[in-house]
Amino acid sequence: MILDFIYPRRCPVCNEVLPFGPFCICDGCRKKLSFVSQPVCMGCGKEMKKSGFDSFGAEEYCPDCMRHEKCFSGGIALLNYDETAKKLMAGLKYKNRREYAGFLAEEMVRRHGKKILRLRADGLVPVPIHRKRRRERGYNQAELLAKELSWRLSLPVKQLLSRMEDTQAQKKLGYEARQKNEAGAFTARDCNGMGNLLLVDDIYTTGATAQACTKALLEAGAGKVWLLNMAIGIGRS
Repeated sequence: MILDFIYPRRCPVCNEVLPFGPFCICDGCRKKLSFVSQPVCMGCGKEMKKSGFDSFGAEEYCPDCMRHEKCFSGGIALLNYDETAKKLMAGLKYKNRREYAGFLAEEMVRRHGKKILRLRADGLVPVPIHRKRRRERGYNQAELLAKELSWRLSLPVKQLLSRMEDTQAQKKLGYEARQKNEAGAFTARDCNGMGNLLLVDDIYTTGATAQACTKALLEAGAGKVWLLNMAIGIGRS
């Protein structure tokens, strides 16, 4: 209770201080969030109907997943990465709003918890950041999300991945450059004997990071890798 006075919780959308109680977002701001809804791509989990894919209504995969083979088995995403989601994710990633991880995990479990548990995963694997960026930021947002999901789903967090290269920021690069930028950037510990793993990250755009991490886990012996992303790009992957 004392910490609530010193560090009051703020709405992840408008950043206004929230009243005491079980509040994690303003009522009005919740309506501004665009939650991913069916139909979704069976590859990455991207919403197809509202992302410009209406002409692909009969297809099960978005244009990018049809065009580029993915090594992960599927994906579950919470939010469409529009301007509101960008502001929320930027607060978590760059502005030390670590409490946003709890809100996102709570919404993910509330909306997709049963589906996640049906995958019978052996654990949650956060996408790592390079040690240099961790020192600068003080935390890894994907690890915060994995920990928040862990106690809600009763699944262990498994630190199986390491980022070996401090690659250029993805947001500055185009599609092909992002793929090359992340290729070979990750290594994985021994995963032999593990079945399904849930790769946890904040944002999925081109899928370059997810692809590189999945490849490393599979090469280390993992059975299958599924994605859990808090936000996913709209339009082309």
